[in-house]
Amino acid sequence: GAFMQLTLDQLPSELNELFYALELFISGVLLTNIFQWTHAKAKRSRSGTHWEKWGPAYFVGFAVPTSLAMPFAVVLVYIGDVGYPSSEIWEGDTPNTPLGVSLYVLKFLGTIAFMVGVFQIVELKSKIQSKWAEIRGTASKTNLAAANSSCAT
Repeated sequence: GAFMQLTLDQLPSELNELFYALELFISGVLLTNIFQWTHAKAKRSRSGTHWEKWGPAYFVGFAVPTSLAMPFAVVLVYIGDVGYPSSEIWEGDTPNTPLGVSLYVLKFLGTIAFMVGVFQIVELKSKIQSKWAEIRGTASKTNLAAANSSCAT
């Protein structure tokens, strides 16, 4: 694909490598900070069984290395030339080597674990349920009042 009429082949390799390194750096900073926040929030405000208290931190903790494996491997292989070219992650535009596919599966699992952990630590399910009950309760009272007033006239 082309972005602004540029293909990946037209970009200088140094710029391409910079963006690979930035992806690893920014992802690493964000994921580890969110893991620290999840751990602190679980320690401070959650109770119940061990899994109920620490489950979100386990999910996010699992997500850190699995989500960072792909960008880390890209930096090692394509910037650091570690094992290159025998350890290529993709041929062409997609990760179609066994290593590339494995890293994408890990990244997918990490993303799912991250979402589960964050949804659990912010208690998204209970917030949605309470908001839904509030909306439904208010809506049904409003509809009932409207129905009663229309029947009275």
